[in-house]
Amino acid sequence: MKYPLYSYNIMKKIGIITLIILYTTVLHAQNFTFKGVIIDKNKQPISYASVALLASDSTTLVTGTISDDKGQFQLSNINKGKYYVSLSFIGFKPSKELITLTSNTERTFVLEDDAIALNEVVVKTNRSNIIKQSATGQTFMLSESALKKKDILESLQEIPALSIDPGTRKISLNDGSNPLILINGIRKEGGLSAINPEDILSVEVVPTSSAEFLREGYTSVLNIKVKQTDRSYTSFNGGINSSPLLLFGISDASLEFGNSKSSFYISGQTFTFLNNKSDMLETSQTAESSRSVEYKRKGDYTDTYWAIGGDRNWSKKDYTSFSATFDYIPQNNNANGKTKLTNTATNESSAYDYTRDYQDKSWTGTANLYHKHSFSTSTLDFLLQLTLSKNKNEVNQLEKGENDLIYNFDFKNHHTGIAFTPSYQFTLSEYKIKTGINNYYQYNKISQNEGVASEFAQKEWNEYGYLDINKAWKHFSFTASIGMDAVFRNINEYSDHYLRFRPVANINYRFNNNHSITFNYSMQSTPPDVIQLNPYNTSSDTLTIITGNPSLKPYKTHQFRFNYSFSSGKFYIEPAIRYRRISNSVVTIGEETAEGYIQSLANAGHNNLWSGVLTLRYTIGKLGFIGGNISYNSLRFPDISQKNIFWNGRINWGLNYAKFSLSGFYGLPQNTYDLYKHSKSSPESWCTLSYSATQCLNLSVGMRYIGNKSHVQRWVNMPDYSSYYDNKFTNRGNIVMIGIRYKLQTNKSERTIKKLENDDKGFRIISE
Repeated sequence: MKYPLYSYNIMKKIGIITLIILYTTVLHAQNFTFKGVIIDKNKQPISYASVALLASDSTTLVTGTISDDKGQFQLSNINKGKYYVSLSFIGFKPSKELITLTSNTERTFVLEDDAIALNEVVVKTNRSNIIKQSATGQTFMLSESALKKKDILESLQEIPALSIDPGTRKISLNDGSNPLILINGIRKEGGLSAINPEDILSVEVVPTSSAEFLREGYTSVLNIKVKQTDRSYTSFNGGINSSPLLLFGISDASLEFGNSKSSFYISGQTFTFLNNKSDMLETSQTAESSRSVEYKRKGDYTDTYWAIGGDRNWSKKDYTSFSATFDYIPQNNNANGKTKLTNTATNESSAYDYTRDYQDKSWTGTANLYHKHSFSTSTLDFLLQLTLSKNKNEVNQLEKGENDLIYNFDFKNHHTGIAFTPSYQFTLSEYKIKTGINNYYQYNKISQNEGVASEFAQKEWNEYGYLDINKAWKHFSFTASIGMDAVFRNINEYSDHYLRFRPVANINYRFNNNHSITFNYSMQSTPPDVIQLNPYNTSSDTLTIITGNPSLKPYKTHQFRFNYSFSSGKFYIEPAIRYRRISNSVVTIGEETAEGYIQSLANAGHNNLWSGVLTLRYTIGKLGFIGGNISYNSLRFPDISQKNIFWNGRINWGLNYAKFSLSGFYGLPQNTYDLYKHSKSSPESWCTLSYSATQCLNLSVGMRYIGNKSHVQRWVNMPDYSSYYDNKFTNRGNIVMIGIRYKLQTNKSERTIKKLENDDKGFRIISE
């Protein structure tokens, strides 16, 4: 069919008009990106400044964010138009500027010092709902109430990714890993307790660490960024939390002083539990015999830790830090009870009076020196570490009967470790690259006497190299690293060497400021420890002989993690799926012989673990927060067709009203499984009511092990051998705790003058 000419012309005009309308609509709907960097008058970046994009009426909020550690920020999907950019940070005058957005735009903003604000009491806003996501992990801000706490561990309790135990002052991630703790990217042993919570800028949680730290066994990192000072200061923080009815508690104190160029600190901590009582039951059974021991045990345990350290900014290009630590742990216990030995074939039994005396002392000392030199576009640094430790263990056991069974064991272990770790960091085509080596030598010597004197010596040289690469785009960021170590080991007459790779990959996609997804992968190679390599008997069970194996190799752990993070207003929610595969793990093997049942170790274990995890936190305004995590776990051991299903979880809270605060946690019973083995421990719990008597003084009353007494059980079910261990702590339940803490800080500025790169390394915290 042919259209008339006028119809054709009308259709042509309609088509042209339609194209114009579509083109105009596209132009109008086009979104732009607005980037900026915030600096002070000295051209130093201002980290974690608040950025608000307001509509042309200067009051309606369009979107917002905070600047990163380099003062940079980015706002995406912004429509064409006029906006006000509002900037604010403590110690600076607020700024509001009008911009016109017609394309992707970048700007530099300079904030002016606010001399009045620096000398007045600053009212801090609640920023705990600000959470930044990246490929490496998450950055959390602390709330106003957390910053006012007198103890840093109390402040960190509101971080949903962390599990804090105030009773032992231990920090771990929710997955159970013990992170490497950094302060401004620097490892400062013993320096954590010296931090004033008010000086904390942000807390970075890295669940999958780079290959740089894998050789040392760290699979996660916790980096706490704090303000640096522009004036002389002195700070003291000390407290004690103990039971008036038991000799149980922990005390700590730290003193730090410094200025804009240097600092020095000394800190100490002591955990004590004296007269710790238990009702014990141990049973074991082989194909020919069974043994049952029921006894009461009473023991003492003390852990005393001291650290000194400091740092110096020699210039804008050179920085040095050092630390030295000493840790002393004496413990002893004695036991009295009854032993029953039974011949399985004849069912004949023999009874014995059981006594056992156990003494153990360990000393560990470390010394560390770190230096960094910055070039115009790169940095070079090194870390020198020395570790010396000694352990002495004595056991005197008598089972008195018709034929006395005597077991005397004298064990001594000496360890020397030396590490030198240089690294170089630079930028190439917007990729941040870091490469380094870790030269490590260790010497272990074990002398033991179990009727016959024996000596075990291990010499090991480890040459480890790594490469890290990371880059960030608009919504996408990734980090990738790989490490390789060459290990040369000599044990008495046995020599071995091997190569191992450790790859890591982290990918993050951020939809907007509230939604993101992250994928992590790592492969860790875990070497056997010196006790697992020791070929001599360490068993006090008359039915068994237990030895190590000097030919053990490292085992591999592949870990995959996928999680979605949502944070908006009062809510933080993070569901995650994790998969872990362990191959060639170190497991116990055994066989029945004429001398008894002999247990040794071998690289013969494989298991697969699937976990579904949910982490959440709800902020109740100024009243505080409530949060927790729960995980469903399915663990399979394909070698023996074994499957274990178990739950782990924990709920924690921090509530505030006037000068009072209520904090605590409750954890589900802990279950752990290995090939042929299962362990279970009773729930852990803690609740504390605190009163802020003055700006410097805090008083508290609380309870540990609420509603139950601590209880530990272990089962072993191997071919031709089984055992059971039951430990009921009779005085470790409903423990009332009384605490006092004093904090004093003078002349420290409210603002940050200098920043340290978070990639820098320094000193290792072993037991905060």
